[in-house]
Amino acid sequence: MTMQAEILDYRHTTEWDFEKFFFDESFTQNIQEKFPLVFASVSSRQIDSVEKSWKDFTTGRKWSRPNTLLDAFPGGFSRRVGEYLNLTGISFTINASCASTLYALHQGSLISQAHNTPVIIVCGDNLTHPFEMWRFKSLGALDNDTGRPFDSSSKGFRMGIGLSMFLIKHPDVKFNLPSKATITNFAFYTNNDTTNPGTSDNIINNIFGIDYSKIDFYNAHATGTPVGDIIEYEYFSKTIKGDVPIVSYKSHVGHCISGAGGMEIALSLDGKRDNILLANNIIGDKIINDDRIITQNTSFPYKHMLKASFGFGGKNAIAKIDLY
Repeated sequence: MTMQAEILDYRHTTEWDFEKFFFDESFTQNIQEKFPLVFASVSSRQIDSVEKSWKDFTTGRKWSRPNTLLDAFPGGFSRRVGEYLNLTGISFTINASCASTLYALHQGSLISQAHNTPVIIVCGDNLTHPFEMWRFKSLGALDNDTGRPFDSSSKGFRMGIGLSMFLIKHPDVKFNLPSKATITNFAFYTNNDTTNPGTSDNIINNIFGIDYSKIDFYNAHATGTPVGDIIEYEYFSKTIKGDVPIVSYKSHVGHCISGAGGMEIALSLDGKRDNILLANNIIGDKIINDDRIITQNTSFPYKHMLKASFGFGGKNAIAKIDLY
């Protein structure tokens, strides 16, 4: 049971407006002061510095203290979130690149079990502001004009802004909210590939405990980078059989870096609630002629989702999620 987590409630936004988001009373009324906080982030910058620099940037002013952007205090972002939510419990910051969300949900479940309490998971990244993205561009991974997963004309990912918040608990913990979904299994694999997730065979051979025969929807990490998308499609085609749709929500919200997985899980929960599966937004040809790479919105009868997070740095994560 230690590998499971129940999602009780969630929120998500594509706006850089933390105060409005965190003061959503319909969500925060379910939060108690001493709940632990687990924050999924890849950046080492303090949110204070980023907010100031972004304001200066958009108003045309030069940055008076550019070195503040290099402030290596990874707890700064989570500290601000804790202040917004008035949390006094313990706080953990998870840094696992694009797979940070699934690592955070797994860690949150263990903390929930250990402390017999629900846990707040916040997934976001201050790298998702549209400035200083040269690192990705220098690797040939960034192309804000394309960024369409599974699209043969896409040359790289499109940066997105996304922030999600989840209230979760371990199944052993009693709480008065029904579950919207249950993560029934996690699997993780890290290799030494800097710019891709590794080969599909290596991922398959190092991901354990997933019953692929039960999957009826594949929620892909695919970013629009040619090498990454083909590796993920290969993993999908070798493990998932039958008429199972594969969708990457980055077609709609871009790549939210460490917050990507949280946004994509939240959009799946929205789809289940509204009975709409958003399709891949493909302008050119599919990278592979496979009808399971859907390009038209459809209904959402799916109950057993496989969420993949395959990315830079070789940090890979998989979660099987039952949707209610």
